[in-house]
Amino acid sequence: MKKLFLTSEVQFVASDIGKKIDSKSKANAVYIIIAIKDKEHKDLEWHYINKSNMESVGFKFTLYDISGKNYQEIVRDLSSFDVMYIEGGNSYYLLQESQKNNFINFVNQRVIEGMIYISTSAGTVIAGPDIEPVRQNSRAILAPDLKGTKGYNLVDFVVMPHWGQEKRRELYNGYRVEHIYNEEYPYVLISDNQYVEVEGDWIKIIDVTREK
Repeated sequence: MKKLFLTSEVQFVASDIGKKIDSKSKANAVYIIIAIKDKEHKDLEWHYINKSNMESVGFKFTLYDISGKNYQEIVRDLSSFDVMYIEGGNSYYLLQESQKNNFINFVNQRVIEGMIYISTSAGTVIAGPDIEPVRQNSRAILAPDLKGTKGYNLVDFVVMPHWGQEKRRELYNGYRVEHIYNEEYPYVLISDNQYVEVEGDWIKIIDVTREK
């Protein structure tokens, strides 16, 4: 059964998610780091905090970069993991690299088979049908080989992360809100203290500030 945890910033919700995954699965997890490889992300403190907070609740990760791998290598290297975590960063660069080796189909098949999918920001946006609604031109230009903006399509809605962050107010009030108002997909806007839990056809938005 499909099981996903789609977060805005996993460091704030890792403890809650950790309670919902058994110890054996948490000990067999792969950490996909490709989205932080673009040239834009120089300050990666948030990435190290994400990783540390997940490890503190029992996750044991193998770090893996899909860039430069072919499909056969992806299947060989990643088929045995119970959990896949996809880090945040540049969703355009992540999608570009996912297109090159058919990583998209691999993830879909593994989720169908029962692999748990956890993500932050870019990894969350790309889980939906299209990443175009979260367009950020400064990031799009860093993925010059991107062929279209269709996402992994693990869910039929687009999650819009970091809702409520003051530094993203202008971004949301500009292109994003105008774009989603006329779009065809359902949209879920979540703050950094929220995440979307998906189990089969069941979907729930969790706010950890209300769980305490």
